[in-house]
Amino acid sequence: MPDGPTETQKRKIEHIEIVLNRDTQYHDKTTMLEYVEVMPAGGAVSVNDVDISTEVVGRGIEAPMFISGMTGGPSATFEINKNIAIGAAKAGIPMGVGSQRAMVENHDLAYTYAVKKLAGDMVLLGNIGASKLLSYSPQVVQEMLDAISADMLAVHTNPGQESVQPEGDIDFRGAYGRVCEVAKSIRQPTMLKEVGNGISKEVAAKFEGKIYGIDVQGAGGTTWIGVETYRSKGSYGKAFWDWGVPTALSVLEVRSVFSGHVWASGGIRSPADVLKSIAIGAEMCGVAKPVLVVQNRGGSDEVYRFIESMKGGLRQEMARLGYSSIKELRTAKVRIGGQLAELARQRGLKLPASAD
Repeated sequence: MPDGPTETQKRKIEHIEIVLNRDTQYHDKTTMLEYVEVMPAGGAVSVNDVDISTEVVGRGIEAPMFISGMTGGPSATFEINKNIAIGAAKAGIPMGVGSQRAMVENHDLAYTYAVKKLAGDMVLLGNIGASKLLSYSPQVVQEMLDAISADMLAVHTNPGQESVQPEGDIDFRGAYGRVCEVAKSIRQPTMLKEVGNGISKEVAAKFEGKIYGIDVQGAGGTTWIGVETYRSKGSYGKAFWDWGVPTALSVLEVRSVFSGHVWASGGIRSPADVLKSIAIGAEMCGVAKPVLVVQNRGGSDEVYRFIESMKGGLRQEMARLGYSSIKELRTAKVRIGGQLAELARQRGLKLPASAD
């Protein structure tokens, strides 16, 4: 299985090493989920009676969680994706792969993404950059997805990261329109996603009625501007280290103008984060770095244990508050305070049902 050391492949290995070994978290900005309080439903529920199952693209899954796409391409990434896929499939949740650009450039690398056949039945998200769609035909995208039996396409938009990346491409002219064109031409549903800087209502409005969903991937977790700052060995990125729309605010922003499926990722670290995200309007929650860390420590078994811990914690949180299903949790009343409430007011956002 050839694996030439192309620029794209080298970059992917560097990304993994930096995320695992360097400080890549936001410094002065959080997800703002700490300003969300989910109010009790008023009834007593046993944790054994809590059902956290839900659906994605008509497929049943065991929890409203997924593992965000992180890598693929170099041979070293195959083991990472394989372990994540096995753990995710066993736990009954979807996973995404990293950008498939490497396999489009060299189809011999498709095996590093095609892990579904090793893990068993699962929902798998393919991945490509929005700017790359300007040069890739819908047929190329379709073949890219079919090669790994992907159930969905995640198109990442990352101008912040690209602006700091030494090899970055910051020309996104026409990219958003192209996303919508490709979405109409392929068989799989299309998600737009950020990579950790969040999505505003102005961006989300461009996709209303045109794509399946938006994964906000907001600020508060890993900053890819920070990752590229290490790679660039310069100081430019430091000034923008904390740039982005916090995850909780981004969910509210997107939900205010977009009627499709809204997912929350970016700094999701605990069952409480999942609970709060769903209560304010997200349907699914994505986790990335924590999964990469446990995979690096103990392979697929550790990935599975981590997911099961998150699932168990979510059931406990819901039981404590009196919610017996994800459907009920989506109707929860919440209190939103602090900076999140103030920013929401400034942005003219409609807040979820209030407890007041």
